[in-house]
Amino acid sequence: MNVEPNRVGQFPFRKADPEERKRNFSEVQQPYSEEEVMREADRCLLCGTPVCIDACPVLLDVRGMNEAVSRGDFKTAHERIRETNPLLGVTGRCCPQLQGLCEDACVLKWSGQPIGIGLIQRYVADWERKNKQPPPSIGADTGKKVSVIGAGPAGVAGADLLKRYGHHVVIYEALPTPGGTSWYGIPDYHLPKDVLLHEIGTVREMGVEIKTNVMIGKDICLSQLLDENDAILITTGSKDPQRLDIQGSDLQGVINGYEFLENVFVNGVNSYLKNPKYDLGNDIIVVGGGDTALDCARTALRLTQGQGNVTIAYRRAEEDMPADPIMVEEAEEEGVKFRFLAQPKSFEGSDKNHVVTAVMDSMQLGKPDQSGRRQPESIPGKEFKMQCSAVLLAIGRGPDSFLQKQAGLKLGRHNSIAINDNYKTSMEGVFAAGDVTSGETLVVKAMELGREAAQRVHEYLTGLEDQHISFYERYYKQNLYDRMREGKVDTDLPPD
Repeated sequence: MNVEPNRVGQFPFRKADPEERKRNFSEVQQPYSEEEVMREADRCLLCGTPVCIDACPVLLDVRGMNEAVSRGDFKTAHERIRETNPLLGVTGRCCPQLQGLCEDACVLKWSGQPIGIGLIQRYVADWERKNKQPPPSIGADTGKKVSVIGAGPAGVAGADLLKRYGHHVVIYEALPTPGGTSWYGIPDYHLPKDVLLHEIGTVREMGVEIKTNVMIGKDICLSQLLDENDAILITTGSKDPQRLDIQGSDLQGVINGYEFLENVFVNGVNSYLKNPKYDLGNDIIVVGGGDTALDCARTALRLTQGQGNVTIAYRRAEEDMPADPIMVEEAEEEGVKFRFLAQPKSFEGSDKNHVVTAVMDSMQLGKPDQSGRRQPESIPGKEFKMQCSAVLLAIGRGPDSFLQKQAGLKLGRHNSIAINDNYKTSMEGVFAAGDVTSGETLVVKAMELGREAAQRVHEYLTGLEDQHISFYERYYKQNLYDRMREGKVDTDLPPD
């Protein structure tokens, strides 16, 4: 590894020993020390045109954070980045910063190595957990009531902004714990759950009420909720898995990967370990090539105490995998195997109706489709078999379609909620955002959509629909960096 002389350690981060970490759910990523984080932040060029900020879906003030951290002023650093992001410790850990986001845009990438923005952000978030800071400013009470349906990243981000504007906000969550996919879909080795709960707790401290174990459309109908509120924002996320319709897919041991992760993590991994639901055996196949497939494989490995033979089967080539390359590298370090250009054709079972063999098609990449991506095609006569004791299917999922179907909202592609450019649904006063409108995406991109929709809800409630100002205008043209450094910035942003 080529490391610049003034670097402070491995890039992008130090990791726990693979032989140890694959036997437990402790965090893989290792943090900077105070000295390291200050030195790393000091490498920032404080660019006049901060492309790192442009590349961040929630417009995190990377430049302002780095300037403050380089001086050891973590309080100011936290204030600057909390302005647009209520889940700092979550996104600091879960964003693929090098994949089209802030670190990928850093100008230092072209002359060496980009700033370790994610690690700096994580340090600031962890500093705040140890040095509790007051919540952001809140506008005067507007008397308006808004219900947010879904306590995932989009819902929490939207509720945070709506509360800052002075509206009364209640989030309804169907599960026992808020957090959505961040809670039940991201393993603890990647995101310790105390980090998530702390940051959701700060949103609660602002006055946002979160009611769990309440499923809108079942426990309370949408029309009733609308009668009690001035507006509703739906952020119910992704839920409906894609099915693999092949022979043997109904055998025992063929498990939906998303349900697998939810069952392991929904009540806390320690609770699951005391009463395991799955007997995965020692030969586990994971089908898919995205981050969820990696999470399924690495979780399964840990549930077997690092002893399982775990293989990811992906129908395309290695370079086509959409998963974060860092996660792929970590999985390889832990012993997860990969079989590329392979796709299940059928599954064979035992006399007890349990899967024992996966019959696989060998694949080749054919002509590009309309998107320009070459399509996988099976090679006739090139089938092969893989022994297996469990198969985890992580081949994608679409929007949670329950509420829109139950309430009669207009549907978009793949049973998503159809919205217009202002995030309005077909029902007056009801808005929607995040994965439920677009399909599965990154945590930070779901947060972006939740905040954008919340801004439109605010404008709808206050008669400002014809005066929409983009977040970029609000945060980086009205709130200039030089004014910030001089202490001349209105601390009541975003409330009007």
